[in-house]
Amino acid sequence: MSVTLSGAESPVIDALMERLSSEDFLGQLLRREGHARVLALEGDDVKLDWVDGVEQLLTHPEWLRMLAGEAIGIRTRGIRRVIWSGMGGSIQTIYTLERMGFVSDATFSIHPLDSTDPASLNRILREIARCEGIEGLDERTIHPDELRRLLGVTVMIGVSMGMTSEEPITHLTWFDGLLHEVDLPQPSDHIEVMTLPGSYLDEFAAHRQARRLSIQVDGQNHTAGRMSAPATRVFLHPIALYLAASGAAAEDVAAGLQTLLQACQTQYRVSHTLSAAERASINQSHPFLRLGAYMAHETMQRRRNKIVLCLPPAWRGLAPWVEQLVEESLGKEGKGWLIFYDQDIHALAGRDDFVVLDFAPDGKSALEASVRRLIEEHAIPVLQLSFPVETAPATPRGLAALTAMFANWKLAVWAFGYLRDIVVAGQPAVEAYKAYARALRDDARPVPFDLGPGEDLQPVVNIEALRDSGVWTVVEDERIRESPGKDVSQAVARLALVISRARAMNIRYLDLTYNGEVTPAVRAVLEDVQCKVGFAFLGIPTKLRSGPSDYHSTEQSETDGPPELLSIRIITLTHEQPLAGTYSDRFLLAQARGTWQAMRDARRHVVMVTLPSHESAAADLAELFSRTQELLRQRSEHSDSLSIDAVRH
Repeated sequence: MSVTLSGAESPVIDALMERLSSEDFLGQLLRREGHARVLALEGDDVKLDWVDGVEQLLTHPEWLRMLAGEAIGIRTRGIRRVIWSGMGGSIQTIYTLERMGFVSDATFSIHPLDSTDPASLNRILREIARCEGIEGLDERTIHPDELRRLLGVTVMIGVSMGMTSEEPITHLTWFDGLLHEVDLPQPSDHIEVMTLPGSYLDEFAAHRQARRLSIQVDGQNHTAGRMSAPATRVFLHPIALYLAASGAAAEDVAAGLQTLLQACQTQYRVSHTLSAAERASINQSHPFLRLGAYMAHETMQRRRNKIVLCLPPAWRGLAPWVEQLVEESLGKEGKGWLIFYDQDIHALAGRDDFVVLDFAPDGKSALEASVRRLIEEHAIPVLQLSFPVETAPATPRGLAALTAMFANWKLAVWAFGYLRDIVVAGQPAVEAYKAYARALRDDARPVPFDLGPGEDLQPVVNIEALRDSGVWTVVEDERIRESPGKDVSQAVARLALVISRARAMNIRYLDLTYNGEVTPAVRAVLEDVQCKVGFAFLGIPTKLRSGPSDYHSTEQSETDGPPELLSIRIITLTHEQPLAGTYSDRFLLAQARGTWQAMRDARRHVVMVTLPSHESAAADLAELFSRTQELLRQRSEHSDSLSIDAVRH
């Protein structure tokens, strides 16, 4: 069985595929020339080594043996727990592998870390402790002997595929401090760094004399982070570690990597060995090129710029990786293509701006019968991506298919970018928020947040950015300040009016971003708001995000892509203290404020909700949105859009 895409057949799409063929799109990518090269430029660097990365690995078996040796070396040092620190493309692959069960078992585990909330570090310490049979850290502090035991079997790998990512530096500084605190012998055995020469992280590693590995196995640096799987160490290193954890010899680990990559290349097909006629045939027929062409047409002609992914549970873990690849690459100059998952299609059925993509492993549809009937009733466009789930020798079932997905999805993104003339490389909007965050973190003054009236801290809804964009007037806000209504706080009155106005405006999706570690209790509240406000009241697709991790995954699109969202961002003013070592929440606060400021500069509809404390975050958030929903219910019978008079009286 080969990969197929159904539902995208039409003369218009055929014509776009013919254009890709006549202009030798794949040849441009392989040769790093033409318009494809222009779209791959980040400064003077051509970010196209992903195109033939798998093929290059297969022609150099010595590289695979080197990867196997690195993994065996870590395992022979007694390492069985890995903290993988990175942001965006440096870690989304790890999250996918971890969620799908491909890098962890009872004897070996990888723990992704992409937050600057001390609570995230605490969670990972507790996870590793449970893996090592140490219980009770939820109720007590960690004993120095226990900490020494945990660190002795753990390595932190810091990864940055951008020049300016600083989050891994904060994690490594904390971890290095712990290693010296417990006086662990040879602390350098417990830290590795993978980054670009001259990056902030590279300078940090050089100063600490940490072990350094190149991200590309050939030592080059021409791959964007979100395109790092499957041809760089971001994918190959954790897979090699996992294969080595089973006790496999180095030659068996290398053989496992080779079988994965060969299975991937068979599905991917793009190669320097192709003749011009063979490239033309693939240009006209490749299912992922067709997917990119289909979405290019939909966004240009029909304003359908959203895909709702429907995946079976075993493949749900891939969705955030696809979202990051698409939105960070293409969300530029008001253009782009948006990815959603975990959506209520019943609530969205009346919309005309989205397409459903049905993932069908081994041809088995992920759509439930009721959803399929709804799609047919409302004539919602549906594409089906069918792909084989074969088992490569000495590797877990499904891993070969995932490896091919990592390679193939990039073709869809680049075909879209080529046809819509979008520079796929780079993330300029993300750099703007990073600059704000650094300045706020390094300022001697407290990170500025609106604390609200009175001495008692309470939830505050900051709508300054909406005033800048003309959605909100000073007069309106003054009237709310004077008299928000009986038993209605200013925060509730503001939030209700913002949400109601979103329904009256051309807001086409809602983003709820919680800055910090999302506890199960907070997650439950956000999911309730997604259902009741996003799906039921507004009837629009709704994203649940966490900061700072998703600021490296979808922020480029939110700041510079299609300008059709309302973003509600949430931050608590206090956070957990670390279980061990020293780690401040100042960077987290600076990132939350910095991203809000960058969105404000871009005239995006963004609201900041400030909560007093992490300890009461779930309860405060639940009360704020519950009262907001009640106010919306009370007034919706009188008007489709809440007026100030409705709020006052």
